[in-house]
Amino acid sequence: MENFLKKQNIKFIEAGFLDLHGVLRTRTFPADKIDELTSEGYGFDGYSVGYSNIEDSDLLARIDPTTLHVYEIDNIKIAFFLCDLYKDEKPLEIYPRYILKKIEKELSYKVLIGPELEFYIIKEDGSKDNGFYMASHPEDEDELLKRRLILELENIGINVELTHHEVGPGQHEITLPAMSPLEMADLTVFYKKYLKIFFSQYGYKVTFMPKPFEGLAGNGMHVHLSLWKDSRNIFYDDGLSDEAKYFMGGLLKYAPNIAVYTNPTVNSYKRLVPGFEAPVYLLWDWGNRSVLVRVPKYRKINPKNARVEYRAPDASGNIYLAFASIINAGIKGLKEKIDPGDPFNDNAYKPENQGKFKTLPNTLFKAIEYSKNMNLFSEELKNRYLKLKIKEWREYENYIGKNGLTLNTLAVTEWEIARYFWR
Repeated sequence: MENFLKKQNIKFIEAGFLDLHGVLRTRTFPADKIDELTSEGYGFDGYSVGYSNIEDSDLLARIDPTTLHVYEIDNIKIAFFLCDLYKDEKPLEIYPRYILKKIEKELSYKVLIGPELEFYIIKEDGSKDNGFYMASHPEDEDELLKRRLILELENIGINVELTHHEVGPGQHEITLPAMSPLEMADLTVFYKKYLKIFFSQYGYKVTFMPKPFEGLAGNGMHVHLSLWKDSRNIFYDDGLSDEAKYFMGGLLKYAPNIAVYTNPTVNSYKRLVPGFEAPVYLLWDWGNRSVLVRVPKYRKINPKNARVEYRAPDASGNIYLAFASIINAGIKGLKEKIDPGDPFNDNAYKPENQGKFKTLPNTLFKAIEYSKNMNLFSEELKNRYLKLKIKEWREYENYIGKNGLTLNTLAVTEWEIARYFWR
């Protein structure tokens, strides 16, 4: 690896991981430290990132060479790596990347996963373009810049399926090909970082925050999934298979219990309101964007394209926990043969449908309460994670009280912008 870095004229190594909230934490080293970082790693304070108690907080981060991405800023090449975490030379079992890796290894299926990450591009003066869904230039003022971005992504080894303008002014989506959950989670961590770096060079800001602007479409992370066994898509059986329906049944039944992982912030629940193509009701249907679980039907379903889309998640949290919870919920549905019910062939947002169906939690606090009824992960992880989330909610409550607001406000507060904008 050291020879490779020298040949590529790489000057620095950036080695990092997601904390329990899902915030990227990194350290930068001279490139000649690569062998040491691979074999020995570097020590850090696990208490400050949510993984340890203060009285026993020394953890070790060791780079995973398979996660390498090389990027360039100001003509300086940097090698980016994600790390595995260790406590007393043993894998840290509450580390979400370790958990997702373990789930993937123990499954008797191969999972293909493809998230659609929406984001806003904001100009230096705070303005946005005047674009709309699938807008082209000139309404999509960032179209040419996005094409330049795609070329840059391809130059660093990231393939792109497509890009388009989303519903909100200044809102966009770039779709990546489906891959294994761990590969996709790792790639998404770097992808989010790189987009922010790329656009910052032109004086723009990028946010994946679920609801950065009141009254405009929120940023989702719709997750497409399929299960494969012996090179066969088990979601297909001359149409949508029973296995696919059971998997959907698990997603629908356990959606409230996993919401604290898939929609992990106060701001997440200001996106999950009717009228903005954000799901609220625990329903499924073919091609219906008003329900929680959608089965795409652009083309006739076949062995290659059979999949389900889980529309609740956003990209504001720990993507390893989000993917792990979604997969666990779906697999539970498969094992328990949970019937998802009939497809809902209607607009769930119609006034006459309000209050008829079970819903997702509408606040982070309610999501925390629902999560206590399901043991997806170890008690240690669950307790540590929920402790952070309860603290987050209490801080928001305190802000709301001091500013004369109510907890059911849909206004996007300064507290949320300060906390979540750079997620």
